[in-house]
Amino acid sequence: MTQKTTGPPGRPILPPEAENEILNTLFTNMRISSGEIAAILKKHNVSGDTELLQDRYRKQLGQRLMASIRDEQGRREVLARGSEYIVLECCNDRQALQAIRRRIQSQMNGLEVSSMKVGGRIHVLERFLARFRKAG
Repeated sequence: MTQKTTGPPGRPILPPEAENEILNTLFTNMRISSGEIAAILKKHNVSGDTELLQDRYRKQLGQRLMASIRDEQGRREVLARGSEYIVLECCNDRQALQAIRRRIQSQMNGLEVSSMKVGGRIHVLERFLARFRKAG
């Protein structure tokens, strides 16, 4: 039995039993490996269309190739706008460049929020360790 594995952005459609098992493992151990997730999904017969998976793999390889094209300072020369790759130095499409910049800015904002959350947790642990050292 093949399960549909895509849904609303950021939230895949999974069999409820598989999702519950993954989340239970995560929240019991406060961590889960990608291998454990794959094993749980396999156990619940979640699979994808073989040709679709091959196309995704090929696109991923193409994406890595495009990301590897860099200038002398190591900056990317080619960036994506949707499913199209654009050589920045040759692009005269202002809208395309603005779309690329908006996507990058959005990614940076998301990473900044995540970084601040991690930093907050590190701060809590440092305060905890400082108190523990004083008491010890």
